Amino acid sequence: MSGVRGARIEAPGATLGMPLVQHGAPLGELLGRPLGETVERLADRRATGALRCTSGSVYLEAGVVVHAESEFATGLDALLTRCGRIPPDAWRASLRAFGAEHRVGRMLVEQGHLTQGELELCHLGALHDAAFFTLGARSMVASFEPGVRHWLGPVSGVSARLLRREAVRRRDLLERIWPCPQVDTAPVAPGPAAGRRRVRTSLRQRELLHHADGRRTPADLARLLGRSAFSTTVEVRRLAAAGIVATPPSDALRPGAVASDALAPGALAPDVPCPDEPLLPTTLAGLQRRTPGAALRRPSDDLAGATVTACPPNAAAHPLSAHDPDIALLNRVRIALEARL
Repeated sequence: MSGVRGARIEAPGATLGMPLVQHGAPLGELLGRPLGETVERLADRRATGALRCTSGSVYLEAGVVVHAESEFATGLDALLTRCGRIPPDAWRASLRAFGAEHRVGRMLVEQGHLTQGELELCHLGALHDAAFFTLGARSMVASFEPGVRHWLGPVSGVSARLLRREAVRRRDLLERIWPCPQVDTAPVAPGPAAGRRRVRTSLRQRELLHHADGRRTPADLARLLGRSAFSTTVEVRRLAAAGIVATPPSDALRPGAVASDALAPGALAPDVPCPDEPLLPTTLAGLQRRTPGAALRRPSDDLAGATVTACPPNAAAHPLSAHDPDIALLNRVRIALEARL
């Protein structure tokens, strides 16, 4: 792991003792900064291990981000089992048998539970979701555990700069929809426009409202329905912008909410160039993966969330059932693509 050795490092205010040095820089100096910047600095030093904070963890391997977890994001297990793609018993069996060897992902493919493409798609979605809530945490108290590897094993990876840039893009999208981050972690409750006939909602939004009991947060609803936490947050902000979901007061901001300045400074430091990301040969098959290009903006992007989209008139009569595992996976791809627009 490129020279990193020693025990757990805490910051700020922790006793570091003998400073751990990697490529000539004390590793302790990397902590106590915005978490997105910390991940980039660790990546520059080709670190391997887990960066942990109060809202989640980011795992690096030789400087590449290979996994992320957050209590505010739906885990890969829920994404795959709740839609019926993998039986829960098969997932638990693979975790017990291969988790200690960091081979769960590879064995799910080898045993025929998933294709390589399905695993990469769901893994990258879960990674970016968890990284968004982790890097956007208001607290900068973090610790780095050198050498720690995730039980899933190598699936795919992204550069730290791309990870941070995507987190900033998502934060900006939410701010354009409805600039009230307290909505993201507060229980979802009906707003002043709830129940009005003239307000039309989509099928996904109606499903969220059906399960919103005033106690479940967007993260709870995402786990319950087996959906992406970020796409669920997008829908909740759109509902809040339309008045269908109540917006709590600003002092209701909880630790899991993504702060507008948490990914500071700005989107990226002005002196840090953002070239096209290189090819990352990090898939199980050893094939190089091309980083997707930026999506073209539409003129209506700035008004995203000003109205709640209507459900297509024939949606309920669509012959394809969402309970079919393959259809559920395709729906997940469509939701992820819509969240990017």
